[in-house]
Amino acid sequence: MTRSLAAPAIAFALAFLLTACASGPPAAPPTPPPVPVLPPPATGDPLLPGVGVQATLEPSAAALRAADRAELTGIELGRMWTFENPPLDYWREEYGFTATPEWLEKVRLASVRYGEICSASFVSPTGLVMTNHHCARSCVEAVSTGTVDYVETGFYARTQDDEVVCPDLYLDQLVAISDVTARVRQAVPAGVPAERATEAQADAIESIEQECQQQTDRQCQVVSLYQGGQHQLYQYRRFSPVKLVFSPELQAGFFGGDPDNFTYPRYALDVSFVRAYDGAQPASTPNYFPWRAEGAEEGELVFLTGNPGSTSRLITVSQLLYEQRYRHPFLVQLLSGQRQLLQTIAAMGPEAERQVRQDVFEVENSLKAFSGQLAGLRDTLLVGQKIRWERELRQAIESDAQLRNRFGDLWSGMAELQRRKFEVSPRLNVANRQFVGAPQFVYAGELIRYLREMAKPEAQRSQQFQPMRQQIEAMLRGPTQTDETVARGLLQLHLEIAAEWLDEEDPLLRRLIQRGETPQQAAARLLTASRILDPQFRSTLLTGGITAAEAERDPFVQFALIADTAYTRLDAEWAEIQAEQQVQAERLAEALFAVHGTKLPPDATFTLRIADGRIARYPYNGTIAPPVTSFYGMYERAANFDNEMPWTLPATFEQRRAAVDMAAPLNMVSTNDITGGNSGSPVIDQQARVVGLAFDGNIEQLPNEFVFRTEAARTISVHSAGILEALRNVYQAQRIVNELTGAGR
Repeated sequence: MTRSLAAPAIAFALAFLLTACASGPPAAPPTPPPVPVLPPPATGDPLLPGVGVQATLEPSAAALRAADRAELTGIELGRMWTFENPPLDYWREEYGFTATPEWLEKVRLASVRYGEICSASFVSPTGLVMTNHHCARSCVEAVSTGTVDYVETGFYARTQDDEVVCPDLYLDQLVAISDVTARVRQAVPAGVPAERATEAQADAIESIEQECQQQTDRQCQVVSLYQGGQHQLYQYRRFSPVKLVFSPELQAGFFGGDPDNFTYPRYALDVSFVRAYDGAQPASTPNYFPWRAEGAEEGELVFLTGNPGSTSRLITVSQLLYEQRYRHPFLVQLLSGQRQLLQTIAAMGPEAERQVRQDVFEVENSLKAFSGQLAGLRDTLLVGQKIRWERELRQAIESDAQLRNRFGDLWSGMAELQRRKFEVSPRLNVANRQFVGAPQFVYAGELIRYLREMAKPEAQRSQQFQPMRQQIEAMLRGPTQTDETVARGLLQLHLEIAAEWLDEEDPLLRRLIQRGETPQQAAARLLTASRILDPQFRSTLLTGGITAAEAERDPFVQFALIADTAYTRLDAEWAEIQAEQQVQAERLAEALFAVHGTKLPPDATFTLRIADGRIARYPYNGTIAPPVTSFYGMYERAANFDNEMPWTLPATFEQRRAAVDMAAPLNMVSTNDITGGNSGSPVIDQQARVVGLAFDGNIEQLPNEFVFRTEAARTISVHSAGILEALRNVYQAQRIVNELTGAGR
C-alpha cells in the first residue's frame, strides 16, 4: 500500500520519457512546486474573474438525518498512537494488556522507517530487516543488470557476500523524543498576521532541527501533530548502507495485480528482506522482533508499528465537504488520465514498459485509493458520523463561556476558507503550466515566464528564475523531445479537466475550448494552429522578446500570457490563505485539547505509531471473509483464471508445487489502523513477536482516511507462517529461515 495522499506528479515527465532511452536525458523544465489551491483573485481584474461556482459547502439532508441517528464509538479519530503518548489505560480496559516502559522501548527500537516511503522492522540481532516487496521494488530494479531483471525473476543472496547495496536507501530508527511545542510557539510575536506567524514557526522549527543535528550524530525532525497544535522533536539513528537480501519475483509479490489490490481474500507474498550495515559489517541490532512461526489466532490482540503517511480525521465537516465536492473527484479524473497515458507508453515495447512499470503501479494504486476514499465521502452514514462527532465537540465548546469566546467562530472561519478554495482551485490548476505536463503548455508557459523575467532589470528578477535561467533557455532553444501520442494525450487531459471544472464563461476556458467543442476537438484544432513545439519558432520569439510574444497569435502563447498573469498574482495570495488555514487548524487542535486533552491520537504524519487491533473475519459480499487464507487459495485462483495474468502462478510456485504445504496460512486480516506509509509494518503479538507483515488494506478500509471504523475495514498482512513456508519450501532460502527462527544462535 504505497499510496500517497497528495496529488501525484508522475505526468510531468511523461512526454519526455520515451526519447530518454535513445538519446540520454532531455533538457526538461525545472520541477514544479505542488499544485496550489489559492484564495480568490483581486476584485475587478478582467483576467481573474470568479469561476461562478458559488459553492455551498452544506451537508445534504440525508447526511443530517444520519447524524441525528449516529452513535459515536470513541475511536472516530483512529488508533494510530504515538510512542510518547501511548493509551496505557485504554489497552488495559479494552484488552487486559499492560504495556511496560521496557516493552514500549523495545518495540519502538525494533521498528524503522524505510527510506521516504515505507515502514520496516528488525527481525534479527544482525541487522536483518523485513519490509514489503513493493517497498523494496525500486532497490530490486536498481540492482538488476542488463541480462537479469530481478524484479521479474526474484533475488536471493545465498551468502552474506552476495548481498548487494540498495542505492541511496537508508533506514531511520527513532531513538529519542522531546516536546518542543512551547519553544515553537514562543517564537511567534504576539498579534502578527497569520503569514508572519507561519514563517516564524517555520524558522523556529528549522533552528531546532539544525541545533539538534549539530549537537548529535542523529537525523532530527520536528514533527507537527494535531495539525500544528503540538510539536515533538524526533531524533533518528540512520542506518546506511542497506543491502538487498531477498525478494520474490514480481508475480509472487504482486499476485493478482491491480484487480486484487485493496481487496480480500488475497494470496500475495508481498515480502522482502534487506540488511542494515555498519560500515562493512552487518549492524548490531539487539532490539528486534523474534519470529512466531505459527502466527496469531483469530480474536487475538495484535499490534502494528509503522509510519502512516497521512490521514484527515481532524478536519472539519466543511473541509470534508470540500474533499467530497471537489478535490477527490478532481484527483480521480487526473489519475484516470495519467493511468491511460502510462498504459499507452507501456504498450510501445518492452523497454518502455520497464521504464514506466513502477509509475503504472503507483498511479493505479493511488487511483484505487482515492476512488475508495471518494466512495466513503459519498457515504451518508460516514458523513453523518463526522457531523455528529463535530457537533458534540462544538456543543462542549458552546457550553463553556470561556471556550466559546476563544473558539466559537472557528468553524465558520474554516468553512469560509473552504468556500474560497472551491471557487479558485480549478482555475489555478488550469493556469499552472506544469499542472498535467502537456509539453505545449510547458514550453509556452516557460517561454512567457522567461521573456517577462528577462524584460526586467536584472536586480528585479525573481530569485527562483536566476539559477534556472540557462537551463530554461537551453530547453526552449533545444530540440523538442516528446512523443507525439503522449504529448497529445497530456494536452487532451488538461483540456478535459478545464472543461469539467471551469465555468463555461471563464476566460481561461474560452482561450482553450470554443463553444460547442469537445476537449478532443479543441485539442485537434489547437495542435493544428500552434507551432510551439517547433524549436525554431521558439527561438524567433526568444530573439523578439516579450513584445513579439504579445503580438503572436499562436493559441498556446496567447493562453500562456493570461495564465502566467493569473498564476503569478494568485501564487502570492496563496501563502496568505495557507497561513490562515494553518492558524485555524491550530485553534482547532487547542479546542480539541480543551475538551479531550491529548488522549485522542493525532492524524498520521509519516512518523512512528503503534496501532492495536485483533485478527478478525468480517462480513462482505453477502457472506463472511475468512480471517486467514492459505496457499490452496493461490493455486486455486490461478486455476480458476486458467493461469492468465495477473493470476498466473509464479514460476517458482509451479516448480515447487509438491513441496508446498497447501494448508499453511498465506495472508490474514486484522482491525489495526493503517494507511499509506504503513506498507512494511510488522504485525506483532503481546510478546513482541512477528505474526505478520502488513501490505494493504481492503476497499472497505479506504474511507477510514476520514473517520475510523472497524465493522468491515481491515488491514491485510502476509502471515508469518506463510513467509516461512515460502522461504523454506519454495525458495529454499534456508539461510534466512535460520536467521529468523534463531537456529544456530
